[in-house]
Amino acid sequence: MFTVILTELNSKSDLRAIVGAIANVLNTDKRGAVEKAKNLPLVLAENLPEKEAQLMADMFNGMGAGIKVEPPLDEKLRELRTELPKRGIHIGCLIFIMLCLVAFAIFASLEYEWIIEQFKPNPAKAETLLRKGNMSKAKQSIQKQLKEKPNDIELLILQGKYYIGAARKRMNAENWKSYGESGALPELDSAVAFFRKAESLDPKNGSIPRWISIAEQLRRTLPEAETAARRAVSIAPQEADNWNQLGSVLVDQERISQAEQAFYNALKINPNDAAALKNLAILNLYYKKDAERAANFLFSFLNQEEAAADMDSYMLRTDLTTAMFGDFNPPFEKLNPPHLPIDEYERRRSQIAANPRLKTDPLLQEELGLLYMSIGEMKEAEICFIKAIHLNEKVESSRKMLAIIYMAEPNYEKALKMMQAAAENGTRDPFFWKNIGVLQKYYKANHAEANKAFNRYLALGGDFYGGRIKKEMNR
Repeated sequence: MFTVILTELNSKSDLRAIVGAIANVLNTDKRGAVEKAKNLPLVLAENLPEKEAQLMADMFNGMGAGIKVEPPLDEKLRELRTELPKRGIHIGCLIFIMLCLVAFAIFASLEYEWIIEQFKPNPAKAETLLRKGNMSKAKQSIQKQLKEKPNDIELLILQGKYYIGAARKRMNAENWKSYGESGALPELDSAVAFFRKAESLDPKNGSIPRWISIAEQLRRTLPEAETAARRAVSIAPQEADNWNQLGSVLVDQERISQAEQAFYNALKINPNDAAALKNLAILNLYYKKDAERAANFLFSFLNQEEAAADMDSYMLRTDLTTAMFGDFNPPFEKLNPPHLPIDEYERRRSQIAANPRLKTDPLLQEELGLLYMSIGEMKEAEICFIKAIHLNEKVESSRKMLAIIYMAEPNYEKALKMMQAAAENGTRDPFFWKNIGVLQKYYKANHAEANKAFNRYLALGGDFYGGRIKKEMNR
């Protein structure tokens, strides 16, 4: 276990950030932190695991403070060092090694600058490592460069981004527990400290307060997050990312109309901004409960390259489809068989179970499935309907009930496959074609296939929702 001690402050130290960090670490107010900082050395923490001690030391070192860790963090490495055994080298191996060294020396003399450039760490390579999730190598690269250029703004921002990534990794591992100011992650304290140092060196850089806002939002200090986001917008109002961050903070504060305006401001700058389109889809779907408006933004978002790698697009398509199904179908309760009293259910089930033709008669299997559905036993019902289809592939009613079960779950992949199988069998039930169209349009975002299904639905005479389908095809 390790003890972290604050030993020195000097003219190059970021005193404001250090005082804030001391307040968080020692659970005191800023005035108390100032008083403690006057009496050095100051024990910041005791009995820390190695990783947390390293993290705290990095945070304060990055702010220009002198830090001592007891015992030294690399002590174990020194204990493990051993001398290499002394052995002779065969003359043939020695000649080969010498030839390789001569060849490399000749090549190096000709391509020295190129070689140096390939091995020299730089911010672009460090950022690439961050994007790939190689956190350890990214940290090493950034810190090595910061030792040479401690006031390099790009490197300070990268170090802050690293700590945001580390915080998100920990929050994911802990299922995104809510962290208030008193329980903020030390990684987020470190991120803010590095961003504020960068901001003090370049106060006109609009991206820095945006990153401060992101870190403050993650630790749920929303007033500070809003202040930083508004500062970013005031410095660089032409940056769509700044408006998106402000809108995100306003959504967290449930100031929906203001958030919507911020996202629209981002779209004014770039009508194809993927983040703004996605944010407006989310805002309309979940907060304004306007599924049709959400659909327009979501379809525009899905046309952007960024959507292909976006992990949220599946969830958004699924939730949008769920919201739209009610426009084209009765409530699922009406599509299910009526609820039966338990006595009646048991009487009918016993009769079917006693029938010797149960294993070979698809209609009996279907009847048993409907009984299970009537008391909410959907898994048992599913098994019966699947058995009915295996006994007779033409049993459309069993496919229909399976589709209803899958739509209600929701499991739209299964529902679509089940209804497409009915279509391949030549079904004339408009229910299948109507809902194939809905799933193709909203779940798969395939408008061409959706219209094919809707046209087939209308050709078969449609149902009560024909007018709604016609309106859908004209949108």
